[in-house]
Amino acid sequence: MLADSDLIYTFTCPSCAGNFSTPLEKIPPVQARFPCPHCKQPMDFPSRDQARVYAKLQAQARVGVAAGPTTATDSPAAPPREEMPPLTLDEAGGPTADTRFRVEKPGFEADVFDRRSIRQLIRTAEVLENDRIRVDDGEPVAAGSVKYLHSMFLMRREARVHPPTVCRSHTDKVAFFRCRDTGRPLCEDCAPEKKFGGTTIRVCSHCGGTSTELVHA
Repeated sequence: MLADSDLIYTFTCPSCAGNFSTPLEKIPPVQARFPCPHCKQPMDFPSRDQARVYAKLQAQARVGVAAGPTTATDSPAAPPREEMPPLTLDEAGGPTADTRFRVEKPGFEADVFDRRSIRQLIRTAEVLENDRIRVDDGEPVAAGSVKYLHSMFLMRREARVHPPTVCRSHTDKVAFFRCRDTGRPLCEDCAPEKKFGGTTIRVCSHCGGTSTELVHA
């Protein structure tokens, strides 16, 4: 079994599809956001536990490529995948910056998410593998069946530490409140304070209902 010091994690930027590698031991223990060294766009970087899962899979794939054919022929081994020029997201069949996702379950009816937001909702278990989603104008399908989202569900299952619930309108902000009527997680901006007589309450900015404080484990 490979030790962490032997693992190299190769990351693909979701904006430019550029690749870079880093030793697993240099990855922070918690999720973080860093600029891509190629295009300088911000990208969500996995925690060390999540990256460990990917690094092991990538190491296994490299071993399989290096082993070459298992038959007794003299056929040359296939070239390592890393030597191939990186595909753009469109060519690879993945989401582009313009791809939009809609979640077909209560509480998500009017919400439209970009690729970064849908990944964040998967990380925080707001979107599950069996939830039905629409990709652009496509028909509803199980989120887990979408090829480029499958890896996010894998990391979610393997992660030892899970990020806190995020606001559904602002997925880069932690949710501190939840709407009583819809169950919608809300950040402070989406749950403004309102005074009724001598009482101050938090009101859901989407439906006008009251909200309760969300306790994070």
